[in-house]
Amino acid sequence: MNQFTKKTNSPEPGAEAGRAQSPWVAGLIFKMALMMIIIAAACWARVHLNDKTEQLAREKSRITEEIREKRTEIQTLIAQRETLRSWENINSKIKQYNLALRAVNPSQVRYMKRFEGQVAAPSQYGGDTRVADTSAGADRTSGGIQ
Repeated sequence: MNQFTKKTNSPEPGAEAGRAQSPWVAGLIFKMALMMIIIAAACWARVHLNDKTEQLAREKSRITEEIREKRTEIQTLIAQRETLRSWENINSKIKQYNLALRAVNPSQVRYMKRFEGQVAAPSQYGGDTRVADTSAGADRTSGGIQ
């Protein structure tokens, strides 16, 4: 027996005589298998996350393209609306369909006061509740219809 390390050449007191210290081999194999499973799971997670990232990037580019197309379409529709609302277009349609319309006389236009958040009685408007009257028989001095 070595006095400094207290090692003996004889087997451990609780060990079987025919078995040569195999528990540490089983523990090593178990630990190695566990490490391999953890590494495989990490690799699988990485591949899965990369696939998901690429899928989301493709979807983002598709949606970005749709947004760009919709914005272009909106700008085109706004331009068409402004063209259709222009006086030149309205005047050409009046002439095209021979409509008996004419421009509004400024004395026919009245403005209403706007009260935010409340419904006002006609007396609160100061009695002036008329708006543009473009009928052919409109009285230009009083705003009433004949």
